[in-house]
Amino acid sequence: MHERELAGAERELTTLNLSLAEQTASATQSVDLVLTTIIDQMKADGIATPADYVRRMGGRDTYQMLRARISGLPQLDAVTMIAADGHLINFSRYYPIPPVNVSDRDYFAYLRDHDTDEPFISEPVRNRGNGSWTIYLARRISGPDGSFVGLVLGAIELSYFERIYKALQPDSDGSISLWRRDGILLARHPVLPDVGRAVGPRRFLQVLERARSGVYLSPGLDDGARLVATRALADYPLVVNVTRKLDAVLSEWRIQAWTIGAAGAAGIAALLLSLWALARQFSAYEAATWAMDAARRAVEGREQAEHALRQSQKMEAIGQLTGGVAHDFNNLLQAIGINLHVIDSRTEDERIAGPARLALQAVERGATLTQHLLAFSRRQQLRPVPVDVAALVERVSRLLARTLGQSVRIETELAPDLWPAMIDPTQLEMAVLNLALNARDAMPGGGTLWILAGNRSVGAGPVLGMAAGDYVVLRVRDTGTGMPAEVQARAFEPFFTTKEVGRGTGLGLSMVHGLATQSGGGVELDSRQGLGTTVTLYLPRARQEADAPSAGVAASPAPEAEKADAAGVGEGCAVLLVDDEELVRSATAGYLEQAGFAVREAADAAAALSLLDHGFRPDVIVTDHMMPGMTGLEMARTLRARHDATPILMVTGYAEDLTSTAAAQEVELTVLSKPIEPSRLVRSIRDMAVVEG
Repeated sequence: MHERELAGAERELTTLNLSLAEQTASATQSVDLVLTTIIDQMKADGIATPADYVRRMGGRDTYQMLRARISGLPQLDAVTMIAADGHLINFSRYYPIPPVNVSDRDYFAYLRDHDTDEPFISEPVRNRGNGSWTIYLARRISGPDGSFVGLVLGAIELSYFERIYKALQPDSDGSISLWRRDGILLARHPVLPDVGRAVGPRRFLQVLERARSGVYLSPGLDDGARLVATRALADYPLVVNVTRKLDAVLSEWRIQAWTIGAAGAAGIAALLLSLWALARQFSAYEAATWAMDAARRAVEGREQAEHALRQSQKMEAIGQLTGGVAHDFNNLLQAIGINLHVIDSRTEDERIAGPARLALQAVERGATLTQHLLAFSRRQQLRPVPVDVAALVERVSRLLARTLGQSVRIETELAPDLWPAMIDPTQLEMAVLNLALNARDAMPGGGTLWILAGNRSVGAGPVLGMAAGDYVVLRVRDTGTGMPAEVQARAFEPFFTTKEVGRGTGLGLSMVHGLATQSGGGVELDSRQGLGTTVTLYLPRARQEADAPSAGVAASPAPEAEKADAAGVGEGCAVLLVDDEELVRSATAGYLEQAGFAVREAADAAAALSLLDHGFRPDVIVTDHMMPGMTGLEMARTLRARHDATPILMVTGYAEDLTSTAAAQEVELTVLSKPIEPSRLVRSIRDMAVVEG
């Protein structure tokens, strides 16, 4: 019986350990995927020397790209680009970057001195901002000749794993921990104050010398002997351990052994009688326990399902509200940001300018939060351009071949005359990566991932609510487990997921759906249990050819250059500024007047039309979209109906992507999203006035 209890506990710990190792690997691989995507794009753009790296990746556009890459990955705190001398080139958390050199860090020294394609995981360090423990997953960037160009690294907050382990810890007498392969403790629940150090006997290192996983007895770190299941991750130098106190494992056996021993004192006859009674009682007890457990599991399952339904409905309602929240929040950020720029531009006192710039960084982080809200509500800001889908698929396939592992075979089938698609290339790439990762999770034993693309013309009787026209059809198909009908029916709902805690947010398919529908296309899902899943995207055909792919990282002007560039550029240019938020309107007008523009203000569309009716002739109209009464878009339609061709610049915090709507193109207006840097606003107004003049 002693051996049976141990064997059962070993099986339970091994199963849980395997699941946790897969979740840890998936979270780490998602971060690694961000880094390898950036490196592959740099290579495609011909960035091959340290000087190229510094010159071409140091701008604000690269900073915006990094912020977009980390969106939706709760474990990824930041991405940093590091030059060959150790200085920071770009950083997803701040722009401009702080003057920091990391050449003394372990990840930099190792990757500088080793020409390797393998990732490096650093020792844990304290985050200077919030005090949490963090590790860095770093990759070397090498030139064509193998020379050292620099690094790109992702900061992973270890509290992310602690939260997962806390949620999945099965018993109060158990523990779950994450280690570096050299025996450094990274995370544990229950928490110990030993993170960052080599602690305990670490016998798992000896076990893992012989195999990738194993079970053994250990003296334990804090409270007695433990049964330990250990497993090393295949692609990263990480180890996950699951333990349970040996006393707890053997407690039932000891109780039963004591009962048998006590019965033996009464003699053989009494022993036989007792054993017979005990056996019957034990059988009855097991049957009752099984029935109670079944009932408890049924109740818990029903409660969990009801809770998940309530949570999904609640989050879906929140998603419907985020458009308005983003509008109000972006208005506040716009007013704060403009006033901070004014403070920065009017003083040379670093005691004043320094805090202003720090506050501007907080505004930018607030803008990132707003982008997350927009993604939840499927109204993220898109930048559609003609995209060569075949080239994008080939690029993503090469990346996936490295990241999905040898157990997943990738096949592509692309029409030779594939049309270009009108789509946001960054978001499409992330959508394909997201679908591929979902497919990998649906094929735990391996399988085949197909990525197919072709052309399709949709005539009368539109498909999926789409307008008649030409579409590029992009399919991602797997040979995985498939979905039951009830899951398939809810697969596109925000926050709906069937994955374990920590393995998915439920936003992946929702964001894919949002991308396709916002872009004027559609998406459909076909899944059969045991046969696999196919997700089909309909992407509107672009009427012009796609440009050569690029990283979208053109150099951005330095802050000092932006200040000089804005000064006096508005001389002789009249602007009509329309915004119902007095804080935003007043701050924007003040900045534009400082730049030399002649500004007239209107609190709503009706007041703006009245000014125009009374003879005011601006060179450019700058307007918000969501205003009481008439919206900015409706005002633009009214002006175009009057044959008024005045350039219109819509600066909006509204959570709808107006840049891709037929209405916005119909009235010929330019759309920028709040919060916008004042210098960019000045340049946009100036350029529109020059074009018109």
